[in-house]
Amino acid sequence: MISKKSFAMRRIIEWILAGIGAIMCIGGAASIWVQQTPNDTPGLSLWPMPAILLLEVAILGAVGFLGIVLEPRQLSAGWGFLVWIACGGLLGLSILGGIGFSVIVFLAAPALFFSGSAILADIRRKRKVLPDLGILVVSVIANFGLFYLIALLK
Repeated sequence: MISKKSFAMRRIIEWILAGIGAIMCIGGAASIWVQQTPNDTPGLSLWPMPAILLLEVAILGAVGFLGIVLEPRQLSAGWGFLVWIACGGLLGLSILGGIGFSVIVFLAAPALFFSGSAILADIRRKRKVLPDLGILVVSVIANFGLFYLIALLK
């Protein structure tokens, strides 16, 4: 039997890991956006790329954090899946960055923080991790395919 103190400590660790992942995603996307924003330079635009990518990274960071924060409130059984979806989206972008020799390969770091948090949450909820890994794989494939298609069309 897990004591209340141990349960609370596990929740704190989940929050810390998810918080670090969210800060890395949102802060990283915001800092790159600010540095790349043109200073009245005509013909230079962040839209559509890399703006879509930066917006998605920030959104995935927020979604992953909310999946951990809102999960125990029993608002919906699906909140725990959001973390796995965010992790898969970040891993898909990281793989794409590895193929294209881009700095987005470093999105693997927040993905690892989110996956650690999600695994701890699954253990706490006494859920099997394998079905959630299926969600992760589908999310990786979907996000990789989407941005690969966008890169080909650009």
